[in-house]
Amino acid sequence: MKEENRKGTLVEDAVKGINRRNFLKGAAVSALSVTSLGMLAGCSPLNKEDESANDAKKVVYELPDREGKLTLEELNALRQQYVDSKEEYVCEDGTVIPAVYVKLRALINTYGNGAGSEVHDASFNEVMYLFSEKEAQAYLEMPFGVRFTATDFSVKSGRDETDCLKLCEDLAARGLLKRLRRGGVAYFHHLAPAHGIWEYVLLLPENQNKEYVTKHKSMWGADIVSDLYDIDTPFYYPIPVDKEIVVEDEVLSYDDYEKIVARNEVIAVSTCQCRLGQDIDGSRAPDCDHPMETCITTGEQAEFYIENGIGRQIDQEEALKILRHSVEVGMVLQSCHTSSTEVICSCHGDCCDVLKSYVALGENYDKLGISEVVSHYELQYNRDECVKCRLCEPVCPMFAITMDDEGYSVTGSPCISCGQCATVCPAGARKLVQREGADQTKLPGSLLDDYNLKASYRFKNNMIS
Repeated sequence: MKEENRKGTLVEDAVKGINRRNFLKGAAVSALSVTSLGMLAGCSPLNKEDESANDAKKVVYELPDREGKLTLEELNALRQQYVDSKEEYVCEDGTVIPAVYVKLRALINTYGNGAGSEVHDASFNEVMYLFSEKEAQAYLEMPFGVRFTATDFSVKSGRDETDCLKLCEDLAARGLLKRLRRGGVAYFHHLAPAHGIWEYVLLLPENQNKEYVTKHKSMWGADIVSDLYDIDTPFYYPIPVDKEIVVEDEVLSYDDYEKIVARNEVIAVSTCQCRLGQDIDGSRAPDCDHPMETCITTGEQAEFYIENGIGRQIDQEEALKILRHSVEVGMVLQSCHTSSTEVICSCHGDCCDVLKSYVALGENYDKLGISEVVSHYELQYNRDECVKCRLCEPVCPMFAITMDDEGYSVTGSPCISCGQCATVCPAGARKLVQREGADQTKLPGSLLDDYNLKASYRFKNNMIS
């Protein structure tokens, strides 16, 4: 288990003393041109040594002296303290960003992996593009970290309940609030930058333009690298592409995509946000020809996609057909970090925003211990059974397999244990084996639960400041 209160130490060790900001501006912008890190493109964050009118007052958090995650009450108190500490921001050219937008971005940064606490002139581009000042203020007055009704919002804010419902429905329709309908009652909750605002907003036709994509990609803080790779839980995690390649068929129930599909009556498919965003801004690899309509959502997540018109409802048969085709064309299946498996994406190291960043990290992927967090399985390679057919090398979606001088395969970094190489091995020399303790993994139930879990970890380890 990684030690607490060590923000970025693994990252800094991995890049061997390279200044993090230079590392991010170089590797993250050029090689990690992805939603997770490449969105830093265009950022010009101030050096920590610089004196500026925007130097934030360091927030000193009073954290409970005990093990485990924060309670929701404790987490929300920290969120409020963090938001309250923010003031207006003055850009280099003298432009003043109103405090309400600075506070709104700070609040959004406390959900999930966040957006990075280090701010710069472009940090507020997205929230200013998506929210009016009145809407931003209202967002700050909504209940934190929970599903709430218009009544709950009205009680907390003192606003008229009818106005609260109208505003929440409007924001939800625009992809800025999550909406769930249960027993005829609408529930809402705040969103993380991803999976959340980015996906829901981009899939609306009116936002499929370079202006929005550029604003979104320019707003990330340089410290997002720690918030993505150093928080003990993955953003998404790969699931085996075929349960037959897992030793003794030990596929966990929440890693078996056939079982996931079978237990969900409401399913939707949508366009891949990664490839869509890259097509819009021209950053997609020219040789990437992976299918576009591949992102599967289930249950209440699917209902949200369908109602908002950002996903097409499909039946279980079509869902399986899409997922199996993704496997056939060499892609990775990735699930969001929830036991309900609300999202299954079809990804590849040449275009997936997450996987592309792993590829760019190269050997640092292993040095950071990401594989231990990302996958519930390990790749097991039996050299004695290998027939040197070389079939595994070209199918690896992470470009991690090479051949040594004797013709045996060498699996380097970043292997994410997806199992694609095992599906083509004629000798069965490549298998996936469940990691020790993987069956004890306690996944959060929903994306909102995962938002709070990740935020709790980041606050406890001084990663939100």
